[in-house]
Amino acid sequence: MIVGEDILTRGLITGGERANLKHSTYDLTVGEIIPIGKEAVKARHKDIPRTYYLEPREMVWIVSKEEFALPGNVTGLATLRTTFTRNGILALNVGVVDPLFHGPISTALINFSDRPRRIDVGDRFFRVLFFEHADVAAFHHGSESRVRDSYIKALTTASYDEFSNSFLNIPSFDDEFYREKFWSILWYGFTKNKKAAVSTALVAGVLLWFLVDKGLIDFIVTKVSNIWPTVTNALKFLGLL
Repeated sequence: MIVGEDILTRGLITGGERANLKHSTYDLTVGEIIPIGKEAVKARHKDIPRTYYLEPREMVWIVSKEEFALPGNVTGLATLRTTFTRNGILALNVGVVDPLFHGPISTALINFSDRPRRIDVGDRFFRVLFFEHADVAAFHHGSESRVRDSYIKALTTASYDEFSNSFLNIPSFDDEFYREKFWSILWYGFTKNKKAAVSTALVAGVLLWFLVDKGLIDFIVTKVSNIWPTVTNALKFLGLL
């Protein structure tokens, strides 16, 4: 494995800084933030963001400031820094940087937390390990290298045309959501499973019969009689009676 200043002196990273060397890895930094969605892309044309607040379940592209210049005998492995994962942010495309690759790399970040998370240009986001191996240039069938300007343009176009800014349009799982799901599941069970519906109705009927026999009606009448004067006074106060 290639570590320390060898990462920079061997030219594996261009635009890199010694301060971003950490133990056996190099920390890539955010160079571009590309929000997703038509309105966000239009706003970016007017003012390129240096700070972005990623809302819960929202997705955003980030592109590295540094660029790779890997020879045929070196492979990179990029993993998201734990600073992001601790805050509930995950990356969609984490993994191998192939030999002979030249250019920046990007990832789509998704906020799985319940609060906005701040992302700044210059933040460290990927930790990259470099592994040296036999030269694989003979097996390299086509270039996957990227030119920064055209790559950012392609990501911006994709963000405008093809993506929702909310990952998979995940709904907000609040109490109302669960109430609606409960009643829809209950109704589905009654309409699609006749045996279960009949059995449930019989059990409910027996239970109701038992409660009535034990004085349920008298209990309800007593409670209503106790609160009725209060309800009447409230309605009079509001001018409804």
